[in-house]
Amino acid sequence: MTIHIRQNALQGLQFTATANDHDLPIDMPPPQGDGPDPHDFFDTALGACKALTVTLYAQRKGIPLLSIDVDVQRDDADEKKGVYRLKAVLKLTGELTDEQREELLSVAGRCPIHKLMTQTDVQVSTELAAAA
Repeated sequence: MTIHIRQNALQGLQFTATANDHDLPIDMPPPQGDGPDPHDFFDTALGACKALTVTLYAQRKGIPLLSIDVDVQRDDADEKKGVYRLKAVLKLTGELTDEQREELLSVAGRCPIHKLMTQTDVQVSTELAAAA
């Protein structure tokens, strides 16, 4: 899969990412732009993965989860030192026992993006396309 990022205006800071035929705006945070910025999408990927993973698991196991909201809190104060902290807070709605709530919390900790961010050696290469 390829995600395409295109600049909206020459020399501007607003871009559009296209993934699976869906357009997503990319900008800089205020005062340079209106956001969301690339960090927001990184953090969003974690929260979205947790929400989807928990929902699918609950459906498969017959757990009476009605809805889930996920807040992802970022602490990037030490990012320049190599530490980027994310805290996901789950709000589960439904007639859930304490045991089911703990089970769903455990499942959220094993979502694919969480594993990707914490257990995988992600290798990134950057290259130039051939000149037109």
